[in-house]
Amino acid sequence: MAFATCRKRRESVRGHSIGEPLECNFCFSTGGGLCTPTSTQICSRTQNACAAVIFQGALNRSFRQCMNMAVCQGYISTPGILASCCSSDLCN
Repeated sequence: MAFATCRKRRESVRGHSIGEPLECNFCFSTGGGLCTPTSTQICSRTQNACAAVIFQGALNRSFRQCMNMAVCQGYISTPGILASCCSSDLCN
């Protein structure tokens, strides 16, 4: 999977700025491969990760968006799904 270069900000903790919401790439696709970001999304307080997810096989869909890190990590351990989770702005 190819990922956008993350922007760096001052006073970051674990890859993200203190007190600022996370910003992630956003897109959905019904074709093969990972979708191309069409916009960005400001994450809610409970969405602490940027995700890039590809459903392989018959579904053949993908998305990039804000997500809760635990949910994203669940995708990583699910057969037939390729996923990446990160916690820096636009890292997905």
